[in-house]
Amino acid sequence: MSPKSSPQKAAAPVPFRAGVVLLVLGVAASILSVFQWSQLLTLRAGGSTVCGVSDTVNCETVWNSPFATRMHELFGIPVAGLGLVWGLTVVALSALYLARARSGKPVGPAAQGLRLTAIAGVVSVLVFAFASFQTGVVCPTCLGTYALVAAIAGVAWKGLPAGAGEWVPGLQWTVGITVVVFVAVLLPGRSLSTPQPKVGELLPVASSSTTEAATPASLEAYLRGLPMAQQQFISNALAQYRHGVPQAAAAPARHRYGPANAPVKIVEWTDSKCPHCKSLVEELAVLKKRVPEGKLSLEARQFPLDGSCNPAMPKRGPDAPTVRCVAAKAQICLEGAPDFWTLREKLFAAQAVLDTERVLEIASSGSVSRMQLDACISSAATAAKIQEDTSYALRYQFTGTPLVVVNGRQAMPSAPFLYALVMADGNPSAPAFDVLPPPRAMPQDDHAGHNH
Repeated sequence: MSPKSSPQKAAAPVPFRAGVVLLVLGVAASILSVFQWSQLLTLRAGGSTVCGVSDTVNCETVWNSPFATRMHELFGIPVAGLGLVWGLTVVALSALYLARARSGKPVGPAAQGLRLTAIAGVVSVLVFAFASFQTGVVCPTCLGTYALVAAIAGVAWKGLPAGAGEWVPGLQWTVGITVVVFVAVLLPGRSLSTPQPKVGELLPVASSSTTEAATPASLEAYLRGLPMAQQQFISNALAQYRHGVPQAAAAPARHRYGPANAPVKIVEWTDSKCPHCKSLVEELAVLKKRVPEGKLSLEARQFPLDGSCNPAMPKRGPDAPTVRCVAAKAQICLEGAPDFWTLREKLFAAQAVLDTERVLEIASSGSVSRMQLDACISSAATAAKIQEDTSYALRYQFTGTPLVVVNGRQAMPSAPFLYALVMADGNPSAPAFDVLPPPRAMPQDDHAGHNH
């Protein structure tokens, strides 16, 4: 039989449409990850997110969970950043698949790389979904990510050619592209999510006594011992503070730590789900132990970021009590209790898993009974105190919680800055401040001295 008469087996057509679908889905997953990352930055700035709907439908609780925090510390970028890395890897492999298919080159390694990426996505989704389930809330944007991962896995396994025997080059391509994408995301991503310093790290070291009272060095020595970045920050914050005009208190203190005649009087407003507020509460707990007795007084007031109890905020859902409002009212109801500060710190320590029941459980774990707490939370007097606190706060031009006012002037809610003011007896023109570098214009997003 002549060669012309030999039957030639035609090559199977490369499924081009599957590559296009994967490319589109990869872009969609990347966009969703960018959106979640931007919402996380909004949350870190003390704002509210579009998916913080209720106690049970709330992305914020998942993003602030211990698991998410640990992943952020481990990789240097939040979980949303890892989702972006995964989505961009799918995009890159899909583009490579389509380019090779168009030029007639073998697509097996790219196809197998997409399958391996899909496997990694499915495994990650199972882990993240379990961690989310443990928080007891539903994260709507996370569900969107899960759906996209499932769709990409289905197309990768059913729509692409088999490519048997090409797993090794597929793995090499996948690892190489993932590393490149991760580095590309990590470099700018770390500047958007620099880990915060440990609580009290930038305050004077406490003595070994059980009271933790520090024997502070001079203010000048303290300032010189700070990192240059913190010296610059304090200089910037001090310049802003000096330009403020002191205002008289809009309402008498309901509960105060320290003497009424302390040279530095701090009033702070917080929201129970605001991460920066949690940092401030933790830092103030250390600050109170590190400054000389009698130099500082502190008032804690409420500014819940929820329109159901705060008229300054838009309503985001039904009028049913939410964790932000319940936590604010619970703190007001504890103001007369001897364990007020301890219970308040416990509330903020549990921020990642805080819901209305957890708030009530913590608030009633001390000297105030659950029955007393329930009655107080639902009272008109407590609602009036919320109104008092929010009206008081609105006298200052602030853009997000926490709000800190020192001696009638708005101040940066930064523990090192507050410590410096305390050691200067509230005098922003104290000679010791001359050791600081000249002030610079402070970035708009440099809220409370925390990077976010």
